[in-house]
Amino acid sequence: LRSQHPIIPREERLVEALEDENYELAAIFQRDLDSVKVNLGLPKYAIGQAVVHASREGVRGVVIDIDLQCTKSGPWIEAAGCLERGCALGVPAEETDFNELLQWAKQPFYMILPDLEGMEDEKSAEQGTWRWRWPSEVAAWEVNRFDKVPSPIYLPEEAVTHDRDVENTPSHPELNKLFDGHATSPHRGRVYRPAPQLRLWQQQRAQELQEIR
Repeated sequence: LRSQHPIIPREERLVEALEDENYELAAIFQRDLDSVKVNLGLPKYAIGQAVVHASREGVRGVVIDIDLQCTKSGPWIEAAGCLERGCALGVPAEETDFNELLQWAKQPFYMILPDLEGMEDEKSAEQGTWRWRWPSEVAAWEVNRFDKVPSPIYLPEEAVTHDRDVENTPSHPELNKLFDGHATSPHRGRVYRPAPQLRLWQQQRAQELQEIR
């Protein structure tokens, strides 16, 4: 029955709270919905959600694709996982247990178009050099089709949270090509509407992942 579905009724009451502009209640419903999704192994955040890194200051962007589990190789999981787990727990990366990393890789992962505001090195702008705010290990080089800009970044769900900054638009030359406007709310910040170009990119990536498997 529809009323017994774990997701649909919660989404409907969240929509109703937003339509009534009751953002305090919407925030409560959002946390409840997120908790249920986590228990079911579903991603908390949607395509187009503006997010920030939970531990690395200044790292923000917009979700452009989602994997239910990490699709990277073992070496990537070890390299990036040690850094991200170490950052989250406040311990040296080398102290992270590999068995913990295998479990870490089973959560949803997000491909994020990064905010490039303030990253370009003005002295070397013509050469396209950038000041990185994140370890290169979390960069998704193999999906980078955006010429002369840093690649998207690949982060686990535990590393991201809603970006509630609705005043400062994420800066990226591809943002307006991949998305067609956005909606805002105090409890979720900006949620961008995917454009056809993003859907096409997602289909190409899904096909490539299928061929690898």
